[in-house]
Amino acid sequence: MIPRSKNFRGLLGGWFSVETHIPGYIEACERVPAWLAEGKQEIIDFRDELAVHIRDSSYPALPSMTQWGTDEWLRDLWFDAFGPDTPPGDPYPVPAADWGTTRLTPYMLHAVDEDDEGSSEGAAAWLAQRDLTAQGVYGAFSHEMIRRPEPADYADHLRRATEAGLREDG
Repeated sequence: MIPRSKNFRGLLGGWFSVETHIPGYIEACERVPAWLAEGKQEIIDFRDELAVHIRDSSYPALPSMTQWGTDEWLRDLWFDAFGPDTPPGDPYPVPAADWGTTRLTPYMLHAVDEDDEGSSEGAAAWLAQRDLTAQGVYGAFSHEMIRRPEPADYADHLRRATEAGLREDG
């Protein structure tokens, strides 16, 4: 199991914490492309570690969630921060057509309104990078949101990852 780095813990609890500061989360998600273009190593390392936690289900389940729910939360964070490309090695990728239609992320819920005027300053660029529109995402609010059920082989995935030392048992 990879230990959660100080960098990962700091960014997850700071910039990328929708629970503590929504405006900061929105700003971070909008700034990621520039940070990556600048070669900001802490963001690159955060991205790489996030991908590993998604692949291996190695981020411990949050107190109010199952391990599957926690993994899905991390997939939402990945989409918000790093875009539509599936994290490397993700064994359960979200179908691309689900984003912004039946699956909304914290960024979509808090930064996107029915038009550019009501959305955050960087929402238009964020949406364009993900091939979404404000109207499409806003329209999804009236549809039924679907949380994917735990896949039938998920318990086996957890067992294999635990046996390989990629995650803690629990």
